[in-house]
Amino acid sequence: MRRVIALGAVTLALALCATAAADVPETISYQGVLRDAEGNPVPDGTYSITFRLYDVEAGGTALWTETHSLPVAGGIMNAHLGSIVSLTTLEFLVPYWLSVQVGVEPELAPRVAFETVPYAAHAAFADRLTNGGWEVDGDNVYHEVGNVGIGTPSPQSPLHIRRDWNGLTTLAIENQDGGASSAEVISFADESGSAIAWIGTYDDQHIAYPSALVIANNRTGGHLRFHSGGNEKMRLDTNGNLGIGTMTPGEKLDVSGTAKVVGFHMPTGAAAGYVLTSDASGVGTWQQGAGGDADWVISGSNMYSGVSGYVGIGDSTPDAKLHVYGSDGNEALLVRDSGAPARVVNIERTTVPASFNDILQITVPGGSPDDFQYVEFDRGGTINFAVNGNGRVEADGGALFAGSVDISGAQLTGSTTTARAAEFTSSFLGTTHVVHAECTGVGAGTDPIAVYGTSTPADGYGIGGYFQAGYRAVIGSVQPTGSSSYRGVFGQVSGGTGWNYGLYGSATGGNTSYGVYAQASGGATNYAGYFSGNTHVAGTLSKTAGSFKIDHPLDPTGKYLQHSFVESPDMMNIYNGNVELDERGEALVELPEWFEALNQDFRYQLTCIGGFAPVYVAEEVAGNRFRISGGEAGMKVSWQVTGVRHDAYAAQNRIEVEVAKPAQELGKYMHPEVYGMPETAGVNYHDDERPLPESGRAATPVSAPVRDPNDGE
Repeated sequence: MRRVIALGAVTLALALCATAAADVPETISYQGVLRDAEGNPVPDGTYSITFRLYDVEAGGTALWTETHSLPVAGGIMNAHLGSIVSLTTLEFLVPYWLSVQVGVEPELAPRVAFETVPYAAHAAFADRLTNGGWEVDGDNVYHEVGNVGIGTPSPQSPLHIRRDWNGLTTLAIENQDGGASSAEVISFADESGSAIAWIGTYDDQHIAYPSALVIANNRTGGHLRFHSGGNEKMRLDTNGNLGIGTMTPGEKLDVSGTAKVVGFHMPTGAAAGYVLTSDASGVGTWQQGAGGDADWVISGSNMYSGVSGYVGIGDSTPDAKLHVYGSDGNEALLVRDSGAPARVVNIERTTVPASFNDILQITVPGGSPDDFQYVEFDRGGTINFAVNGNGRVEADGGALFAGSVDISGAQLTGSTTTARAAEFTSSFLGTTHVVHAECTGVGAGTDPIAVYGTSTPADGYGIGGYFQAGYRAVIGSVQPTGSSSYRGVFGQVSGGTGWNYGLYGSATGGNTSYGVYAQASGGATNYAGYFSGNTHVAGTLSKTAGSFKIDHPLDPTGKYLQHSFVESPDMMNIYNGNVELDERGEALVELPEWFEALNQDFRYQLTCIGGFAPVYVAEEVAGNRFRISGGEAGMKVSWQVTGVRHDAYAAQNRIEVEVAKPAQELGKYMHPEVYGMPETAGVNYHDDERPLPESGRAATPVSAPVRDPNDGE
């Protein structure tokens, strides 16, 4: 079916009249023309057409909907709106718009506005209003018999209002006249018209107060009663007594049950220092405290005594402002607070104490056991901190000190369940020393240890010290002033039958990694590295120059003898020797059995000793031997053979004779001083090299003060 996009010439006719509603059909006659996209009438046939009424021109929610199956001829359709779904639910007191939808296509636009004729429906509504005994007298509408229902079709009383909960007010009554003549907003009267009770703005003398709300019962002996759950719960009787839980109140407020109040004010008979007492009938009055002592003053929620003297609890002769004595095995003093104060107990001294005066002193008899506790801090049944009788401090949560701490003979022990025996943290930057250990004793002959770490859970296990940092993990620094032997870092391993490393360094990643980096300068003799013993390099040894250095054979105590290494662009090995030619003037030179496995690319040199002969290599190396010929019988020949390594390691680690410098070394020298360049031009110079941090403050020895156990205040 071609899409319907237009609705042409529409005709509406109202069939709702103000005559008898039973005789007149309550429908609206509707006629329209359906056209396609080209403006032509749609093909003849039967179409499903849905009609909807809205109170807005666009959008909104349909107030009424019905669907017809209508024959269409020449594009013209006719419908009787309200013949399927009644229109009587609409009062036609506001503008309405009609929408038309053909089949499942979208609603046609725009909607059709109802004009004057459809609002004749209001006449039918008014006609129904005058039926069934309803009368109109001027501005009044009334009915002499029956019940009126609002929100319910079956009212149970003369006025029955029902509304399902939707957040709106069920009944609103507004009195806009504040004068005395109209102060009764709601009035309940008897048969004679006399007011029995009312809700309004009168007081009990019938004087109008327009700004007040009054609920009144005008009957003699009448009460105001309040019900809940089907039973009376509260009553205000004619004597002005209010009863809660009792229907016969005997006082202005009579509560049968427990009353809970936030504040309490009983001014009659009150005086400073008085206490509330009760007689045998439960009547309370203010009375002077026992003994007639008026020293104690109650001010608001505070109670105090401004006179000098002591208070004793459990002791008749107190010797302090508050003296608590317990001798029955129970706690002498218990302070408990269930609120959220800044502190539960505050001990404060407002004057400067004398030297060694105590703010808090706890004393026990001599001979008390070591495992009793001076102080115990408990959280939820778990002891977090305690000071034992032997002075030992136990703290499950560790300790945090914001300033310096001087400790003499301290010992920190971690239990088997704690990861750290001690932990020190600081968020301050700069020259912070999170842990500072310093030996301040003066004198030679011993080697005090500022920091000592040991961890030997088993042979082959344990780390004595572990340091992790973003720049230097460990710094060993000695600043000598004498002429002894000093070591910045000293590593030593001795004993056992395994592999011992006195110093082990490892570095991976980065542009250039150094497992061990050493330099030396400024001395009469400088060694960046000095090895006393055999030295092995598991890799390629790269050097600027090389030599051997030994005691001079002719003057071993006065001189050294030094020779330079022989260098080659190849990984070359040199072999030589002397051989005597046989009767044929030849010799077979035997080489080691591994010679050809290690070497390739052989080169030869031959020299006659004691004479001249045209000696030559008759057979090159084969089977780890070569042959010399061309000489005379009995002649000696000195020979030399060189070979280039071709073992597995050499094959994969060939020496590159010429290599470009990496980016970080471009423009720099290995030895800038020989080129007349400054130290900063060296490849090993780092401009981020920072000086060693200062050693820190020079600690002053702190002597433990002499404590007087009887120096209490």
